[in-house]
Amino acid sequence: MSIVKFEPETRRVQLTGGATLIVSLPKEWTRQVDLKPGDEVLVIPQPDLSLLVVPKKMVKAPLLESSINVTQDLSNIDHLERVLLAHYLSGYDVFRLNFDLSTLNLKKQVKDIVRRKLTGVEIIEEGRNTLVIQNLVNVPDINIKDIIVKLGKTVVGMIDDLRTPIENGDKAIASDIIERDNEVDKFYWLLNRQLKRVLVSKHALSLSGIQDPRSIIEYAIINKSLERAADHAVKIAREIVNLGDKYILIMPQELRQKFSELLSKDSMIMNNVGKAMTEKIDMREVNYIIDTVKYEIRSAIDSLDSSLMNYNLTTQAAASARLILDSIYRIAEYASDVGEALLNLAIEQFG
Repeated sequence: MSIVKFEPETRRVQLTGGATLIVSLPKEWTRQVDLKPGDEVLVIPQPDLSLLVVPKKMVKAPLLESSINVTQDLSNIDHLERVLLAHYLSGYDVFRLNFDLSTLNLKKQVKDIVRRKLTGVEIIEEGRNTLVIQNLVNVPDINIKDIIVKLGKTVVGMIDDLRTPIENGDKAIASDIIERDNEVDKFYWLLNRQLKRVLVSKHALSLSGIQDPRSIIEYAIINKSLERAADHAVKIAREIVNLGDKYILIMPQELRQKFSELLSKDSMIMNNVGKAMTEKIDMREVNYIIDTVKYEIRSAIDSLDSSLMNYNLTTQAAASARLILDSIYRIAEYASDVGEALLNLAIEQFG
């Protein structure tokens, strides 16, 4: 997606009709956007008191298409996934994938990636060695803050539900938490795409719900922090699933209960952060959340880690316990990062 650059031009404001001020439009710009006499433009006031002029016929932008040749160089599915996601983040709407004989076996995996990670993207055409994928989500229909709130609720739900398998080793619930990470990924990639879009289009920015362009950085931090918190919830769930029935045998009940209590604090902190995202940001409340992570959670984690030797754990149990403790703290840290980003938003929006 290319951005046309123009040199600034000076235009003199003129008076017409005795009361109306007018200014002419740059000729090269009108040619590039194919603006003709009689066409309508949107004139949108910006927060910095500048004006954004958008040809009305450009409000519904044409679909951007990309062709991806899946040759031997992209035979590694991880590499192909990165390329596909990069095109998605760059704002392309239609992806035409052309496979050769050496990569034909990747079609099924590509369809699975689309299903798991890309919101509003569907397979619209399939041939023997081709796939056509299209994004069906319209940018103006999506409010960035709404995505953040939904992402936050999903992560809080994962942390809440993690307490059950932590206490009793329930593999079904742990597996369900792992599956829910797909929903987190969908929100994460969708929001990344939207944030990139508003960076290059002031019109998209005006429709996004973001009032101050500086907020884009903070939303990107919040998005990444929530996604990483979900990754650590999944890390704990996977440890329980991988240990299977051994988890209950090697982890004393008292220790499992302490894990659960720490997760309860994680959930409370993340839930409070979520509330701060939906209401006017209370700086005192956000500072309290950050201090809780920095002092109370950190101290509790260190104390429990130091006391693990008192439980006579096997080498495997001790390693698993430390992995779980580390992820519990990482979840709290990422909640704290969200809090710091919210403080920055408060200063930008209300300061």
